[in-house]
Amino acid sequence: MRPQQGASPRRARGRAADGPAAAWPGGLRRLPERAGEFVRGHRAVVGNAVRVTAASCVAFYICRYGLDRAVMSVYATFTVVSLGALARIPGSGRQRAATVLTALPAGLVLITLGTLLAVRTWAAVVGMLVVGFLVAYAGTTGPRIAGAAPGMQLLYILPCFPPYAPDTLGQRLLGFLLGAVLLAAAQRILLPEPDTPPFRRLLAGAAEAAADLAGHQGGPVPEPVLARARTAADALRPARIPPADLPAAPSLAHKAMAHAAEAVRTLLNRLDALHTAAGSQHAYRPVTTALLRAVGDAAREAAAALRHGARLPPGEGPRAGPLQSELAPVRTHRALDTLGRLSADDRLTYLRRRSLVVQAADSAVVLVLATRLLLGDRDVDRDPAGHAFAYARAHAAELWWRRLTTHLTPRSVIFQNACRFALGLAAARAVAGLLDLQHGFWVLLATLTLTRTTSLETRSAVRQALLGTLIGAVVAGGLLAVVHNHGAVYAVLLPLAMLLAFTAGPLRGLAWAQGGFTLVVAVLFAQVAPVTWQLAPVRLEDVLAGSLIGLVCGLAAWPRGAAPEVRRNMATLCQAVADGIGRTAALVADRAGAADGGAGILALNRAMMLAQESLAQYQSEPRERTARQPDWPAVLVAGADARRGERLLPGRPGRITPHEVGAWLRQAAESTAADYRALARHLRTGDGPPEVLPRPLDLGALLAVAPPVPPAGAAPPARADSAALLVDSVIWLDALTADLARIHREM
Repeated sequence: MRPQQGASPRRARGRAADGPAAAWPGGLRRLPERAGEFVRGHRAVVGNAVRVTAASCVAFYICRYGLDRAVMSVYATFTVVSLGALARIPGSGRQRAATVLTALPAGLVLITLGTLLAVRTWAAVVGMLVVGFLVAYAGTTGPRIAGAAPGMQLLYILPCFPPYAPDTLGQRLLGFLLGAVLLAAAQRILLPEPDTPPFRRLLAGAAEAAADLAGHQGGPVPEPVLARARTAADALRPARIPPADLPAAPSLAHKAMAHAAEAVRTLLNRLDALHTAAGSQHAYRPVTTALLRAVGDAAREAAAALRHGARLPPGEGPRAGPLQSELAPVRTHRALDTLGRLSADDRLTYLRRRSLVVQAADSAVVLVLATRLLLGDRDVDRDPAGHAFAYARAHAAELWWRRLTTHLTPRSVIFQNACRFALGLAAARAVAGLLDLQHGFWVLLATLTLTRTTSLETRSAVRQALLGTLIGAVVAGGLLAVVHNHGAVYAVLLPLAMLLAFTAGPLRGLAWAQGGFTLVVAVLFAQVAPVTWQLAPVRLEDVLAGSLIGLVCGLAAWPRGAAPEVRRNMATLCQAVADGIGRTAALVADRAGAADGGAGILALNRAMMLAQESLAQYQSEPRERTARQPDWPAVLVAGADARRGERLLPGRPGRITPHEVGAWLRQAAESTAADYRALARHLRTGDGPPEVLPRPLDLGALLAVAPPVPPAGAAPPARADSAALLVDSVIWLDALTADLARIHREM
């Protein structure tokens, strides 16, 4: 293998010595994986191109040549193109077909609105502003709706242009219905995308892996068991799950599935750490062994219920009671007395080992309760550990309203994108109407497809689009001049042009997509009405106008994309974590502050959602190399840890006594909260690293004021509950301090 030109001889010799595999990241071992991804990606693109081409051509030929309805043919074809090619509906063939059919009522409303509001330019512009925002903002309710949103925009754009012809509304609606039904049939029958494992099956597999892992107490765990557990946990990561299968909707079932997924991932991670951490064998005592056995039984029952999938009959299904009975002795097993006999260096080690056992059991309890809720038991909030399921009795309308209003803020990237697209489309409609542009909807189509979340990305997209449209216009103009009015030639060329455009665009880039679509438009409209070669330059002019409008909107509205919002939303999340620490400490130490009705944890959830959305968009945007960024996922982990403590600790029995111990807990919590507030201020201002570094917990001060715990079995129940609550609170604060230290190391 020859060294690359310009490479240093030393580097070349190193590559030759390491062998050919060293020239590839990950070595030759990843070649089969990459080849599989390449084939799957091309198969998906070609399959979608075939489906869209077949459905749109059949719809067009039926309406144009079979029924002789020109208007109907245009709407049928553009429905297929908008929902099949412009939209990015995720999922298998069955899921995509279901999404298209579910969109039928909304599509009928949008076409009717566009037809009626075309009476005046100002009415169409106002309608475009409202519809553009609502359709884009509807993406907050799930990936399927978000994927269909760009195509749904076109269902209003197309009819909102002159001529004002309400008498053709029937043809338009029938064309839309025909196109949507044919597209759904093609998605389901013609080279359909394969079905993926249901999310419940993934949950059941993860619960079974956790049960197997919990069944090993003492001695090394077999590597296949560990590997299966790690694979199951990795399979539940949101990045690994197909978007259509993510439990992202604000329905009760999706919230329960997301809650169960978080619980089982935590359970697997804690069991993995318990078996692999240094010195973990000391955690196995008779009481711990019984608890882990109960964890395995509970996880296996949850897996069986998830696989069965039916609604729970009264008194049946997985139960949390036996597990909670085994958990109580572990919580109260001479925790402070054990701490007092350990050296300072071993105290946190002991706490963390004990924390892994307790958190695993807590996660198994939550998994059981979330499974029961998913299968119809809405009484889980009455369980002693049901503090985390306050949403179980909420009405569906309340859950949907919470989700919709969460992003109704300028700090939400979804809100920003909805505003950006709505303003751009409304401006494009106004320009097209005031200048009386021919085929003005192409202006809006260009604005819709070329507007990006950053000005840098928008400029790049505009350059590629103009180049592709120019080449496509030259080819289309030559074709129209040569073929002229021979409709049979256009009828033969239409499927070829569509297949080329819808295949080359996704595979070769935006320039190919715009050039191919320009050719498709010319061939299509040549069969609807007499056209000349002048249609091609009109298309180029409209794309240029739409590109300029999209570029102006990209420069005027949040031109830097999600980068500023990531810092702001992460700062807000750090502030919410600090507030959550204060609330939880007050509830645990003083049993005060519970009158907020769950508003505090809702605020924390909202901050986490905004931070996650902004980070997801930021990671998807191309950007120039900048200064080193903080470890943003670590901030999200801190938010999850704060939420977990606020959900679980206030519901524990006991009260922190004496007063000196409660004072220590409040002081330690305030110190940790102050560190998170300092980090929030740093993220907002963007100054140098925070001057105050996170301070570890002072366990020596705690042991100095904590009274000794009587021997096991001799402690009164209230005293034992108090000791267990204190130790669990210390574990929780230590985890948050460790999260903060990890964030600081990356800054």
